[in-house]
Amino acid sequence: MSLDNLPDGLLLEILLHLPLQTVFQCKCVSNRWCSLISTPYFTHRYVSHLHTNLQPFTLLFECKDDQSITRVLATNSEESKLKSLAAYVHRQSEHLWLEASCNDLLLWRAKADEEPSPMNVYYVINPITRQCIALPPITLPYPRSWIQAGLICSYDYNKKQLSYSVVLIPYFHDKLREFKVYILSSNTREWSESMVLCPDPEGFELTHFAFCAVPYKGLLFWCSNSGRLLGIDPYNTRCCRSFEQPIGWELDKETDCFGVCRGCLRICQISMFYTRFSSILRIWELKDYDNEGGGKWYLEHEVSVNQLVSKKSTWLTEHVQQKYPLPLVLAFHPNDGDILYLAIELKVLLCNLRSKTVEVFCDIPHDPDTWNDKCNIINFVFPSWPTPIPFAPLQSGT
Repeated sequence: MSLDNLPDGLLLEILLHLPLQTVFQCKCVSNRWCSLISTPYFTHRYVSHLHTNLQPFTLLFECKDDQSITRVLATNSEESKLKSLAAYVHRQSEHLWLEASCNDLLLWRAKADEEPSPMNVYYVINPITRQCIALPPITLPYPRSWIQAGLICSYDYNKKQLSYSVVLIPYFHDKLREFKVYILSSNTREWSESMVLCPDPEGFELTHFAFCAVPYKGLLFWCSNSGRLLGIDPYNTRCCRSFEQPIGWELDKETDCFGVCRGCLRICQISMFYTRFSSILRIWELKDYDNEGGGKWYLEHEVSVNQLVSKKSTWLTEHVQQKYPLPLVLAFHPNDGDILYLAIELKVLLCNLRSKTVEVFCDIPHDPDTWNDKCNIINFVFPSWPTPIPFAPLQSGT
């Protein structure tokens, strides 16, 4: 019996066991296979089938190449699922700045011939399917480093409809109760100005070294210098959530990392010389979050930096434990609450806070001084099923 004669049910069961990239290639076999794979039922079954398996992920970060052009690199890019992704984002970064992410969609901004440029053109791109949405241009009199961007999206597989919003916040220096943002929604496909009303009477101050906005529970969250969080609803900027900094937070020290781990918001801070012997690395997790105003910080880890050792490298142990410079915190592991990614010299480190060990995760061809610039670090988790974008693939060279 040939595959063409198999009933749909049996063919579907075979396709469910194929790698994602192979499934997409199978859509080109015939109209029947394409229709079967494109149904919401197949998508639901495929995602459910992979639900128990942890998907691979990579850190996307910017660095300068040999020609001093800022490019996007990916860690652990030799893994088969990530090799093509790494090559694609590196190629696109020749013409685009990486600004933010949501699920498997990336927000990019076109590089201008002369920076800063008042004209800003943004793209929402799925680097797996190579599909792209070009957003209407917006004129803003700010350099790139003064604009903090966020992307939030969702996809209705029954209606085959993608909904998304992009929020831009021009940088401001003081604590403000109200500040201006620029929003584009897929509902209107137009940029609009809105005023955000911060529920905290003290106001809100953006971090000096910008983190990407974190999409969480329908809101876009930004972190302040003092460890406070502000969640903005892009569809109603007067409806915001605010969280105080955790107990034990050092107000004179900035946030070192902000992101999501195991489905919860996390922030990290390394105290500067907490004792005369060592600095302290702390991680807090926001638990009991709900839409009624609930949410409380819990201290998950508290580790002295001079306790971190490498079982493979004496050099690495000495560099991590030295008082200056402190390791740079890059990102949380998306699924393992004990794992943290650090950077020191030209290396990304995998730090296990439970066992208090650090090992080299990968090398980076990167000048460490440029970490202090606006350098977005995105934890990209390979999805069970990519988010469809109902537009043509991005043209090469764009």
